[in-house]
Amino acid sequence: MTTQIAEPFAPRFMEAAELNDLLLRSQLKQGADLKVLMYYATAVPMGEPVRSTATDIGRMVGLSTTSASRSIGRLAENGWLQLAYSAVGVKFYRLGAKASGLPPAPGAPDDDADAPLATVRHLHAS
Repeated sequence: MTTQIAEPFAPRFMEAAELNDLLLRSQLKQGADLKVLMYYATAVPMGEPVRSTATDIGRMVGLSTTSASRSIGRLAENGWLQLAYSAVGVKFYRLGAKASGLPPAPGAPDDDADAPLATVRHLHAS
């Protein structure tokens, strides 16, 4: 008896109808937030993290680093973006469940992502 291995899902970008739906659902008041959200929605396949810093994203969509960073923070706070991982103090995000309509990615960090994973205690022999 042979076991077949399931084929991995092919990466998929949002389609025009999904982007239109996202644009209409977002109702974002800030132009900067909309620019950043649309960048995240189109930069990588759905569910993948965007591996660009706020400075890079701002430069690409015509915003200052400060404006891009604030927009990313607001979008993450409201569920449009989801923290994917942190590296050397820099946070990287993916499109959030509110924007993609997909369930949160498995193993996604919670709001306490900066909390230590464990406390290390040294045991002393008595």
